[in-house]
Amino acid sequence: MKRFRLAFAAALLPLLAACSVSLVPQTDFTETRTFDLASPAPIANLPFTIDTDTFSNECSGRFKMVFREQNNRIEIDEYNRWSMSPGAMLTKYLAARFAMPPGNLSKTAKKVFELDGSVLTCELNKQEKHVSLMVHYFITEHGNDNFRIAGTEDYRIPVKDVTPEAFADGLNSAAAKFADQVVDILTEELKSRSAEADAPANGQ
Repeated sequence: MKRFRLAFAAALLPLLAACSVSLVPQTDFTETRTFDLASPAPIANLPFTIDTDTFSNECSGRFKMVFREQNNRIEIDEYNRWSMSPGAMLTKYLAARFAMPPGNLSKTAKKVFELDGSVLTCELNKQEKHVSLMVHYFITEHGNDNFRIAGTEDYRIPVKDVTPEAFADGLNSAAAKFADQVVDILTEELKSRSAEADAPANGQ
């Protein structure tokens, strides 16, 4: 009887070992991917210069991508992330976009404006399929304490797919639109100043 039990136990061990292996769940490895805004070319022939200060980050997720599921529910992606916070990415993008190209007029010969602000929203809406970038900004002028422009821009860039790649492309488009908007604001400001300066001469 004792020999039978030993033989039975010996025969059962391989079976138990096989079961123990199959009972342990296999974990799938998911690679973490990192995205960034594309580095833009500087805007040529601007009649002013723009110094970009650091934009703060007021949106959810910080380095992780945020997908809006419903009005009051968001999903923070643990495996797809930004190279830095959206505020820092926008700061880097704008600094490159507003950099003075080689051969341009000296900075001292132009009006110098300063731009800063904060990123309030940076997310991809799954239901409506658009990338949302909301930016609150301030524009001041060096040496002119009376000049200050503040505003909020909310960009919604349509996307075909709800993917991290589409998110990054849409955010890049939104950043470009914001840079163009800042240029338009300051261009109109200088035109207005020029018109006011010419008004007395035209009235004579």
